[in-house]
Amino acid sequence: ILKIDVGSGEVTTTPTEAYVDEYLGGRGIGLRLIYDLLKPGTKPLDPGNPIIFSMGPLTGTAMPSSGRTDVTSLSPQNNLRGRSNFGGYWGPEAKYAGYDHIILTGKAAKPVYVWISDEGVEIRDAAALWGKDTYETQKLIQQELGDPEIKVVCIGPAGENLVRFACLITEVAGAAARGGMGAVMGSKNIKAVAVRGHKSVGIAHPEEMLAESLALNQEIRESPACKELSNYGVVRCVSMMYQASFFPVGYFEDVHWDEMNEKYGGPAFVDKNKLKNVGCFACPIRCKNFLHIPGMGKGFTTCEPWSGFTGAVWNTDMDVFWQGIQSANRLGLDSTELSACIGLLMELHHEGLITAKDTDGIAMERGSKEAILETVRKVAHREGFGAIMADGQQAFAEKIGPAAVEKLDLVKGLAPHPYEFRAYKGTALMQAVGHRGDSLPMRGSLLEFEWANAPEWFEQTAEKAYGNPGAAKPSSYEGKGASTVSSEHNNLAVDSMGVCTWPYANFVFHTIDRSVRMLQLATGKDWDVAHVLKIAERLRNLERMFDVRQGMNREADTLPKKFFEKPLSKGKYEGAVLDKAKFEGMKDEYYALRGWDPKTGIPTSEKLAELGLSAVVEKSG
Repeated sequence: ILKIDVGSGEVTTTPTEAYVDEYLGGRGIGLRLIYDLLKPGTKPLDPGNPIIFSMGPLTGTAMPSSGRTDVTSLSPQNNLRGRSNFGGYWGPEAKYAGYDHIILTGKAAKPVYVWISDEGVEIRDAAALWGKDTYETQKLIQQELGDPEIKVVCIGPAGENLVRFACLITEVAGAAARGGMGAVMGSKNIKAVAVRGHKSVGIAHPEEMLAESLALNQEIRESPACKELSNYGVVRCVSMMYQASFFPVGYFEDVHWDEMNEKYGGPAFVDKNKLKNVGCFACPIRCKNFLHIPGMGKGFTTCEPWSGFTGAVWNTDMDVFWQGIQSANRLGLDSTELSACIGLLMELHHEGLITAKDTDGIAMERGSKEAILETVRKVAHREGFGAIMADGQQAFAEKIGPAAVEKLDLVKGLAPHPYEFRAYKGTALMQAVGHRGDSLPMRGSLLEFEWANAPEWFEQTAEKAYGNPGAAKPSSYEGKGASTVSSEHNNLAVDSMGVCTWPYANFVFHTIDRSVRMLQLATGKDWDVAHVLKIAERLRNLERMFDVRQGMNREADTLPKKFFEKPLSKGKYEGAVLDKAKFEGMKDEYYALRGWDPKTGIPTSEKLAELGLSAVVEKSG
C-alpha cells in the first residue's frame, strides 16, 4: 500500500497482507482504508480527504478481463462515499510497479503530477500540463518521461476547475466517472498519476493459472454475449433497450419517442466509422468501439454515452453524439451526470421555467446541437450558466426557483442511471438502496430486461437463484430484495478481485464460481464461493456504515417522486408507475435479508458483530 502526501512530499508503504483475509482486495481493501483514514467532519475538497486507487489480487494476471482499478474518496456531489471503477491498462501497470493500493492525500502548493516507477516515487511539476485536456496530458507526460508505454490517469480542465462531477480519464475513454473523483484530484492540485513497472504479480499456482486462464479466455470468446459485444459493443443493445422501454427519453420524461425508435443510428454509425473494437487489459470481449469520424477525429466509447447523448437529450444526430462524448472525455466530465444536466435544462426550457436569458442566450431546445455542445464546454470551464451547473443540478435548480427544484430527478445527490424504474421494479430497488458508486444494470436487473424473451424460463431461473419466480418479472414486487442482495454481493466480490463484472457477474457467467477458482489459483487460499460471498457481505455493511456515519438513513433510500406519481404514457409498459407502499415493502424485504433495522436502514449491532465489524465501527465513532 503506497501512501503519498503531495503537500509534505512524504511517501510511505505498508504491507497489504493484514487486510486480505477480511476485505480481499481492490474495492474491499480500498473501502476499509478510506473508512479508517477519513476523519469525521472532513469535507470532500479538503486536503485531508484521501483519494485511493485499488487493484485486486487478480489485476494484471493472465486471467481474462483482469484490468480493473477501483477508486474511492468522499464525494463532492453528496458528501457520501464516492467510488468508481475503470479499466484499460493503468491498474496492471501499477501492480507491476509493486503496488496494490495507492493513496493520495494533502494538497500540493502548485500543480503536480505523481510519477511511480520501479525506481520509486516522484512528485513532478505540472505547470505545463495545467489547462491541457486529458488526451494531451497523457501524451505530454509520456514524451517528458521518454516512454510511450507509461500509463497515465488524469483530470481535464473540469477537474482543475473543481466541477463537482469531474471524472478521471485514462487512455481515450477509460473513465472513473461517477462521484466527482476528478474534482477531488483537482482540489489537491494533482493533474495526473503516471505509472510504469517491470515486476510481476506473484501467483501461487502459475502453471495451473495459465492453463485455466487460456481455457477461460476461449470459453468467454465463444459466449453469445462476447460475440455481440466484441463486434458492436453495446450499441445494438441500446436500440433493443429503447424498444423494451428500459431506457428513458429526455429527463425521465417517458420511455417512448417515435423519432428515437425510428431514427436511432448507432449501429449504422459504427458500421460506417469503426476501425476496430478494442478492449482493456487481457480482455477478449473488446466492448469499446474505436471509431474514426472524418473531420472529427478518432476515439472510442462504450456503455451509457450511447443513450446519454442520444435519447436522454432528444438527439438523433450521431455526429452530435460523437462531438459531445469526445468533448466530455477530453474535458474530464462524467457523461452520465452531464447528459442528465443537459436533459434537465431541456425539460426546464420545454416547461417554460427557463428561457435563453437564463443560459447565456442559448435556447435549451430539445435536441439542439448548440445547447448540447455549449453546455459541455461551459460547465467544464465554469463559464456563464455553466459555473452554476458545475456545482450540480441541485445548485442550478435552486437558482431558478422552487418550480425547477420540483423537477429534479436525483438519487442521493447524483443523477440516477438512465433506466426506467417505473417499469422495472427490481432495478428500481437496486438504484434506491444501492451504494451510489454501484454500476447498473446488475444481474438481477438484467433478468428483468431479458424476461420478455422467455418468461417461463427466466422465472424458473429466478426461482432457482433467488427463491422466487417474481424476481425476474419486471412488474412484480416479489423476490426483488433477494435478487438485489445477491447481485450486490457478486459485484462486490468481483470488484474486490480486480476483474471486470461484465463477464464474471453479469453477461457471461452469472455467478462468481469461475472468478473464485482463479482467486484460489492466484493466492493459494482455499476459499470457496460461500466464504468470498461472506466477505462481500462484510463489505456491503461497512459501505453502509460509512454513509451512516455521514448522516444517511432509510429516508435516503428512495427515488424521485416522478416515478411514484407519473405513469408511463407510452411504450411497452404503458401505465407503469411505482406503488409507494409496495416499493417500501421491497425495501423491508431487503433490510430483513441484510439484517438491518427496518426503521432506520442501519445495520444492527448483531449483524456488525457477526461480520467482525463492531470494533471497526466503534473505533471510528
